[in-house]
Amino acid sequence: MANYITIGTYDGVHLGHQKIIKASIKESLKHGMKSIVVYFPLSPRFYFSGKNSNCLITLPSERDLLLKNIRVDRYDRIAFNANVAAMSAEDFFNNIIVGHYDASGICVGHDFAFGKDRQGNLNFLKKMCVKKSIHFKHMSFVNYKSHKISSSLIRRQLTLGNIEDANKCLGWNYSITGKIIEGARIGRQLGFPTANIDVPALKIIPPGVFAVKLILDGETYNGVANAGYRPTIDKTKSHLILETHIFDFNKNIYGKTLKIEFLKRIRGEKKFGLPESLKKQIVEDARVAREYFNKVESSELRVKS
Repeated sequence: MANYITIGTYDGVHLGHQKIIKASIKESLKHGMKSIVVYFPLSPRFYFSGKNSNCLITLPSERDLLLKNIRVDRYDRIAFNANVAAMSAEDFFNNIIVGHYDASGICVGHDFAFGKDRQGNLNFLKKMCVKKSIHFKHMSFVNYKSHKISSSLIRRQLTLGNIEDANKCLGWNYSITGKIIEGARIGRQLGFPTANIDVPALKIIPPGVFAVKLILDGETYNGVANAGYRPTIDKTKSHLILETHIFDFNKNIYGKTLKIEFLKRIRGEKKFGLPESLKKQIVEDARVAREYFNKVESSELRVKS
């Protein structure tokens, strides 16, 4: 069967990406082809900059799951390395798009470019497709608040803690999954035991305090999460720490895998002079988060009725 492909980094599989991928699937069905998404696990910009921490919206395994849920026939990863970086646009087209994937159709975004120094722009790709009798389609941008939805925009939103804007651009709730590790037990001493999460280095951790949904052993819970440097306790500001308090929960869960979905930012990180002041703020954060969930649940009940 012939292949209809789309190529990109697709970090986040956001609404703009989804538009391209769904169009590709639609065209593949129309022309009796198999739909394939080909993506770079690490963006070329990070390959060139050397950035390898706190930079990805989605890890490759998360991207695979999102693509699977869109019901693409196949998804493949291409490592962006020195060989790919040095490849001319013509060689990439002939060796990868045609040679490796045997593409009979291709759909890309409006700003798609490929090959060394991004020489293969949209016009170049269209001409090559005409030359090889390959069906070509390109999609316009999806906008949010007058801005083009892009992975760069969402990364910026996440690093600023603007989780609600990021979620709207993604079309799904931003999440982090990791193993629960033992921390300093400071939360427990303050009356709010927390689960510390071992976050993969590449994953972006949005800073601040958030109302979160937590998935553990197939069960869903509400809670509040803090992502930051814990300035009241840790003076070194060595690295971001993600910890979460699960409401109405008291079990030993060290070593288990926890998924955290970020729903609403409550506040930014603050430094408190005394532990008592920190405890008072944690109580307030939990109250605000519970109030948020009560409003959401009341709204959902009204919709159902």
